[in-house]
Amino acid sequence: MWRKTDISFTRQSVHHNIFFLLLAVLVVAMPTSKFLMSAAMIFLAANWLVEGRFREKWYLAKSNKLLHAFVALYAVHAIWCLWCLFSSTWDWSYALDDLRKKLPLIAIPIVVLTSTFLDRRKIANLLQIFCLTVAVASAIGIARYLCNPDIEYRNIFPHFSHIRFSLNVCMAIVILMYAIYRTFKYSCLKLRLLRIAILSTLEILYSLILLLLQSYTAFVVLAITFVVLFGWVAIKRKSQPRYAAVFFALLALVIVGVWLCFSHYRSNYYNLQELSLKPLETTTAQGNTYTHANDGFIEMGNYINNYVCREELAHEWAKRSALHIDSLTPNSFAVYPTLVRYLNAKGLTKDSAGVSQLQQSDIKLIEQGVANPYYTRKFDVGKMLYRMFFEFDSYRRDGNVRNSSLLQRFELWQNGWTVFAAHPVFGVGTGNVANTFELNLFKRKSPLQGLGMRTHNQYITFLLTFGVVGFSVIIFFFVRAMRRQKLLSSALFTACLCIVLISFVSEDTLETEAGVVFSTLMPVLLALWAKYYSGDGGEGSSDVLY
Repeated sequence: MWRKTDISFTRQSVHHNIFFLLLAVLVVAMPTSKFLMSAAMIFLAANWLVEGRFREKWYLAKSNKLLHAFVALYAVHAIWCLWCLFSSTWDWSYALDDLRKKLPLIAIPIVVLTSTFLDRRKIANLLQIFCLTVAVASAIGIARYLCNPDIEYRNIFPHFSHIRFSLNVCMAIVILMYAIYRTFKYSCLKLRLLRIAILSTLEILYSLILLLLQSYTAFVVLAITFVVLFGWVAIKRKSQPRYAAVFFALLALVIVGVWLCFSHYRSNYYNLQELSLKPLETTTAQGNTYTHANDGFIEMGNYINNYVCREELAHEWAKRSALHIDSLTPNSFAVYPTLVRYLNAKGLTKDSAGVSQLQQSDIKLIEQGVANPYYTRKFDVGKMLYRMFFEFDSYRRDGNVRNSSLLQRFELWQNGWTVFAAHPVFGVGTGNVANTFELNLFKRKSPLQGLGMRTHNQYITFLLTFGVVGFSVIIFFFVRAMRRQKLLSSALFTACLCIVLISFVSEDTLETEAGVVFSTLMPVLLALWAKYYSGDGGEGSSDVLY
């Protein structure tokens, strides 16, 4: 049961205002600052304790099934620490640190869901602040990149994970799309057009930062989330066939669009260019012998390891750069293979003639570790796809996964599943994850051993930590909460749930504080939003999101 309490200017009013202010700070910190996140949560908890009213809070806590689900999630983490009694590889420091990082899983729901009821306007204000924060952070990130094009996309936000930030961007995109949809309810045409123009501009800004961050996860999350939302609308409006028609039309449009985009870039990448179509020459213009691997390794339409003369490359490179050809670039790759790939991508032979045709700007890029001139393009989805094509071909050729974040995940998933298969019922326990996972990498002689990496899949992490028993407990309580409180009746909550659950496939989202806060605070706020609408026939019968 959810109660709305009248707020007068009393001690309770002061605490409520502090509560809302600190929530706003937490919303601002979620996509920007780890320190501010921690500080906001500490002060929220302190304000909650000082406020008192524990009998009323206990009453609210007993009736809130979503709160029970988060408590169960944290309780499973705590109870599974008992494995320390049976394991010789137990790491107490890891277990306690994991419980510390997961504190927001229980602290945020307790504080937010048992405090004075947040009305629709306050929740909308928080969502508005969140979207504006993401927009400002995105603009700063884009400005940093434009002012310093040499900066790696992972370092655009130096004190915050680019993957975690991209999840916040996905959520902001969905919220603004919902706001645009609700804007059509406005009767004033000028106001409607103005709002749509402003919101659409922000959507473009969000799209640009996602292209800059080169996050596979974000694009997959958005694509699946919008497909789910189209289906949600079709189901909710089943009495109106046009909604189903729109759903299938949009679904077809998304599928065809993705396929055309992928096909276009794949064709540009693999279609042989002039140099690779003509018969192979055996000697360079200076009479030195070419090396032709004929291994079928293609990039940008040319065979990377054909038309190579290392002797001439080393000699000509020494004339153009003070950096030795066997030196390492900032991204830990040697100059030589970087130079070979760069010449290949430009359709040049890998000899003195090819190096002599490079501009000084090309030499600088190679010294910085740029192996393909296409990688320097800004806000281009092709750059991401070309990296993916190269990584897959490189793995197919020599089985190397260390230089590919995407392929590393497959190796880590397999390792995590192996650990789970050895402990399927109760898992290895909260404090035994890192040691057991690393030990299994060594047993399998994985190329990723010794790097301290995790599964990059939250579901596999749950399974290998808690086994089928613990994982089933978690699923039971969350499914129960969504059914009892009818949370899936809200488009925004459904979208948020999709973003969180899809991110679990390629990320250990709950293994970082930023991921824990995002995966807890947004669902809790949107659960309040969903509950507000449950009494008047659903979201479609209410006012626009402010």
